[in-house]
Amino acid sequence: MKKLFVIALLVAGVTHAEEWLETPNEAGGRILFLNTGCNEGNLGRLVITTTKDGTTVHGCWYYFADMVHVVWIGQGGKTSAYDPKLLTYRKQ
Repeated sequence: MKKLFVIALLVAGVTHAEEWLETPNEAGGRILFLNTGCNEGNLGRLVITTTKDGTTVHGCWYYFADMVHVVWIGQGGKTSAYDPKLLTYRKQ
């Protein structure tokens, strides 16, 4: 079901800022996978990770080969991959 939501986020024509996927991170914060376009070319979607001390890092996420892949902006080319089954759907 979560896999279907990830796909739905990618193909949805309307951005809903009040819906996202999230997972805890190793820094004691959260990783938020938003439906907002990541850049001017609208390739990928915005991801934000937070830490306990309030630091945030942004990136772009993509769904490919049954995984959610993230390219972190300003982190020297660092990438991450997440199993969509481990992401929690949130709606506000």
